[in-house]
Amino acid sequence: MATCPRCKGHLTDNHRCPRRPILVGIEIFVWAIAGAFGGLLLVAMFDPHGTITDDTYSILAIGGALTAVGLQRLFRT
Repeated sequence: MATCPRCKGHLTDNHRCPRRPILVGIEIFVWAIAGAFGGLLLVAMFDPHGTITDDTYSILAIGGALTAVGLQRLFRT
């Protein structure tokens, strides 16, 4: 069986080389930033008077980042 010259995997009819690790890392980082921004945006929408503390902002930003990365990795095509 032939092998792929780039990734050395089996060269079948539907072969696709795996993505490079640096691109996967950049993609995860971008989705984490987008999720954190989305979490902070939701806080700004639902807390117009600013009664939430700074600790809660960071927890919601981290939660949004983890949710966005998790959903992106789950539904990635």
